[in-house]
Amino acid sequence: MKPLSKHELRVAPALFKNDPRELQRLSICVLLIGLHSLCLGAFVYLFTNTFYDLFFGVAVENFFFVQQAGLFLFCLGLFYLVPLADLKSHHRLLDIIIISKLMAVFFLVSSTHLVPRPVIIVLAGIGDGFMAGLLIWFSHAAGLLFKASGKSPL
Repeated sequence: MKPLSKHELRVAPALFKNDPRELQRLSICVLLIGLHSLCLGAFVYLFTNTFYDLFFGVAVENFFFVQQAGLFLFCLGLFYLVPLADLKSHHRLLDIIIISKLMAVFFLVSSTHLVPRPVIIVLAGIGDGFMAGLLIWFSHAAGLLFKASGKSPL
């Protein structure tokens, strides 16, 4: 392996921002988002009646689907934590997390008419949008936002 030229040494930092502080901030953001999903999912699953009463003010009509949503959210939280093992090599998962958060915003805003307290759903959408925004900001700062993997898909 030949040593890098002076030009390559100057260009490399511009292409790959590897500032440990930026990666640390991104890691903290991913950790908090993952923990949020884990905790919310566990709360919905374990305390279904309390969740519905607290946020919607109505009785649960179908425990199965509500608890399934809680379990799904818990599993999603586990998925969100996977990139923390190595953000640089799992940066594509960050892209998927961002996309999932943006899809959540779309789903929540378009579903407000289906619930008894639409303001709660709008606030949840704002929260997911805020999380997506933070992920975009910190991923960009770390140089990992929609970064090409450099590997052939075949």
